[in-house]
Amino acid sequence: MLYFKVINIDKMSKTKKISSLIPKIFKSFSKDSKLLELKANWDDVVGKQYSSRCYIHSLRKINKKNILTIESNASDLLELSYSSESLKKKINAYFSKEFVDVIKFKKSLQM
Repeated sequence: MLYFKVINIDKMSKTKKISSLIPKIFKSFSKDSKLLELKANWDDVVGKQYSSRCYIHSLRKINKKNILTIESNASDLLELSYSSESLKKKINAYFSKEFVDVIKFKKSLQM
């Protein structure tokens, strides 16, 4: 036997205008597209010196700050961490705005 439950739509959550949802949708696309653009142009943005030794792991927003996590092998992490300000300046210059606030480094298991 099949049973059907009748749902009263009027008692469900309030309806929302599509125009109020669109900015939320495009905001996530915008962040993802910037990350993809950075990954695609990584060689041009930071140069061969850095791009051959590290790659982008993630970009997160925490406390209104964009935190870029870069992975590299253990032997290059110390040198890259000393160059973090230089990397940040190159990335922000590429986007012509303050795109990355903090760069964190992570040991890669693949490199």
